Amino acid sequence: MQEIRGFGEQVKPMETTEQLEIVQSDALSTITRAETDVAIATARKFPRILATVKAKMIEFATLDEETASSCFYTLPRGGKSIQGPSVRLAEIALSSYQNIKAGARVLSVDSTSENPHVIVQAVCQDIQNNVSISIEKRRRITTKKNQDGSRKPVSDDDIQLAANAGSAIAFRDAVFKVIPGALIKPVYEQAKRVAVGEVKSIVERRGKVIDRLKQMGATEDRILAAVSCKKSDDVGLEQLEILVGLGTAIKDGEVTLEEAFPIIKDGPVRGTASEVKLPQQRTEPKPDPKPEADHSGTANDPESSPASEPTPQVKLGKFLFDAGVTFDQLKAWAITTRTLKLSAELWNNCGDVSDLHAGNIIEKLDVSDPNALKIKKSGGAQ
Repeated sequence: MQEIRGFGEQVKPMETTEQLEIVQSDALSTITRAETDVAIATARKFPRILATVKAKMIEFATLDEETASSCFYTLPRGGKSIQGPSVRLAEIALSSYQNIKAGARVLSVDSTSENPHVIVQAVCQDIQNNVSISIEKRRRITTKKNQDGSRKPVSDDDIQLAANAGSAIAFRDAVFKVIPGALIKPVYEQAKRVAVGEVKSIVERRGKVIDRLKQMGATEDRILAAVSCKKSDDVGLEQLEILVGLGTAIKDGEVTLEEAFPIIKDGPVRGTASEVKLPQQRTEPKPDPKPEADHSGTANDPESSPASEPTPQVKLGKFLFDAGVTFDQLKAWAITTRTLKLSAELWNNCGDVSDLHAGNIIEKLDVSDPNALKIKKSGGAQ
């Protein structure tokens, strides 16, 4: 549409698209300003009460052992263990603190360079105190390995995993920079006490923690080595805190299973449980074993046993250790076998497996092939 002025003078037509963009921008800023004003007015009308906030945070964090366990993490760094409040505790703190908002988003993705990574940003704003924190985090994109050890190309799943982990870490750090540590620390300490349990229940709690880590794919010798223990009975409250934190860090994607529990390449060290579970040749003859017989605790010390042909028990135990298969996975497989079912239900470790049964298992499986068991990492038979 054109406007005529004077003697044929033409005026340029109005740019309707620019006018529309200006109107939309003004409308959006008006809506945002109105939302902010309402949030500030609400925060001033209903201010937070710190005693109530602290009580609510402790109530949520100590709701049960599983929730308490998820409120802190442990990371191995330089031969030491670093502990801290996790993203789950940040979520509890955020929901209890009132008059606060936070969020995270992905800023950029680099999947083609030599070091693929994502950059995420997290923002946390305390509306009542008018405090805002913005944090950016760089998270490496880790790809899966081929059989020859080379890395596969970056996939969408790899990018999504890196983005989720980076967003969670950035979100956690932003929240803990706005919510005072004086509120976080007592909740964090209380959660650790509930997660670890009292001294009277240390045996039961120790078994639950180790079993949960085994389900994630870690073997018992690697679990004990991570806390410098020779056997499970040596795991105390301090070691339990570290193990529970490592499990939380694995769940949150902050550390991999191999980083938390490194593979022992040179075999069992420091008298780990693997030495207990892999009995050597017996010095005294024994009668023909029966399926229901209990042979645990009859093995000699490995250093004092004669250098002779290993028994079927030793072969079976060494195969499990070398192949990275846990005893629980073997037991789950054995229970599905008709001839082994009754005895397998009574097994507690390799020492309970008779030489006859160990020999039968070895006959069915190629001990030189780590894939012969066909057992999933989660346990059970395929």
